[in-house]
Amino acid sequence: MGVDLTGIPLSARRAIEAQFALRLYTVALPTLGPDAALRVLNAAIDAAAREAGQAFAARAPRSTPSLEHFAQVLDTWQAGGALTITDLERGPDFLSFCVSRCGYMEMYRDMALPAALHATLSCRRDAAFAEGYSPRLRLDRPETISSGAARCVFRFRWQG
Repeated sequence: MGVDLTGIPLSARRAIEAQFALRLYTVALPTLGPDAALRVLNAAIDAAAREAGQAFAARAPRSTPSLEHFAQVLDTWQAGGALTITDLERGPDFLSFCVSRCGYMEMYRDMALPAALHATLSCRRDAAFAEGYSPRLRLDRPETISSGAARCVFRFRWQG
């Protein structure tokens, strides 16, 4: 990307991105309709998340991604009280936890963003970030707060 945004808190970056994403979505709606406008936004968010995963992997010791290094991303995701994480479990090939409070969803609601954008702006990033971090990392997330569940369940597996 060329610009180092690591000094800007993640919650602030997400707020700025959400405002811009809403503008893009709103402008695209009359021409593309809601489904196509959301597909375009999803593709852009996925690409950005994969790139962020690659950048995080490049900071791994000896530039060698590992589940141990990947687990450090939780500090960034939780910064400023953005997430409340419970039930954290780690093993040699897995990392699992629950998010019982998501400040990102709260922020999107406070910004009056359409509910259709909530998962796009936050939840959908996670699998693409993992994919960008390493082809060996897989995410299973059977429930999310944005889809109406009481919590988000994250299950990362390191394969191979």
